[in-house]
Amino acid sequence: MLNLLEKLASKLQSFRKISLLLAVFLLLSIVIQLILFPAQPLTSDYTLMCFVCFIWLLLFNILLSVFYDIPNYCQADMSGFKRIKVKFQRFLYHLLAFLFICLTVVIMLLTVRFLRI
Repeated sequence: MLNLLEKLASKLQSFRKISLLLAVFLLLSIVIQLILFPAQPLTSDYTLMCFVCFIWLLLFNILLSVFYDIPNYCQADMSGFKRIKVKFQRFLYHLLAFLFICLTVVIMLLTVRFLRI
C-alpha cells in the first residue's frame, strides 16, 4: 500500500502547483461569494461545488506532500539504531496511509451528501 501511494505521489508531482493555485482560486471564490452575497443561502450550487472541489484538492495535496519521500526498507549495512528508526518511520507512514484512506472515504461520503447524488 505504501509503495503504491509513493509511486502515485511521485508520478503526480508535476500537478502540485496547478492544484495549489486551483485550491486558492476556489477558496477565494467561496470567500468572495460569501462576502458579496451574504443574503444568499450557503446551499447555493456554485458554493457547494467549489467547497467540494476544494476539499478534494486538499486531499490531493495531502497525498502529494505526505507520500512523496517515504524511507526505504531496512538494509543489512544499517546500524541497529538506524534500522529501528526506519521501521518506526515506516510504521508511522502506514498509519498515515490508513488515515488517508479513511479520510478519502469520508470525503467521498460528504461529496455524495452535498451533491445529493
